[in-house]
Amino acid sequence: ARLRPRAVRGPEWAWHLGGSALIGTGWSALGYALWGWPVADALPWLAGVGALPVLLLARLRGRPWGSWGAWLRSAGASFVLFVVCGVPAASLAGHYHPPQLSEGQLVGDWRGADGSVLRLAPDGHAELNRVPAHNDVDEDGDFSLCDGTGTWTREEGNDFQNTDRDGVLVHLDDECGQETYWTIGGTELKPELFVLFGDPDTGELRILTQP
Repeated sequence: ARLRPRAVRGPEWAWHLGGSALIGTGWSALGYALWGWPVADALPWLAGVGALPVLLLARLRGRPWGSWGAWLRSAGASFVLFVVCGVPAASLAGHYHPPQLSEGQLVGDWRGADGSVLRLAPDGHAELNRVPAHNDVDEDGDFSLCDGTGTWTREEGNDFQNTDRDGVLVHLDDECGQETYWTIGGTELKPELFVLFGDPDTGELRILTQP
């Protein structure tokens, strides 16, 4: 904020507020690029977390406190904001409920990395183009990218995958890969199908989404 040209006028607190939001925007962009953080979720948190301290500091700057005292109180306000907002958000994150998708909502194309396309037809027919599927125990690697046709069914949980989450069980007609259970995830507006191949801690997660 202090690097702005002298000819540019305006209240100092507004420039500080804009600078804080700009820094938060940069962090959200970095989080999206490196870790895939959703911009719609990360941007309001990271850009807005400095708003309260800046606005509070603007009111405190005229008080008979030293600059360090004002900034320390601003840091305290930031911590209070983190506790008040962060703790409820963390508790809500534990109550995630996946979307309830009917068979009709599952019909269509699901796309993922490596050009993967899983096409689910209304009659239970499936077409696969570079879609990952579990390998046999005597094959190298945890999965193969398979092309071909098969069948699919909507399932309410899967004993083999040890999950009670709804998903799509895909069975191929040819010898490429084994039947694979795609768990339903994401949200109602942006549903996903995902599989974790390999070790639960270090495996490879593959995700399919609808365009």
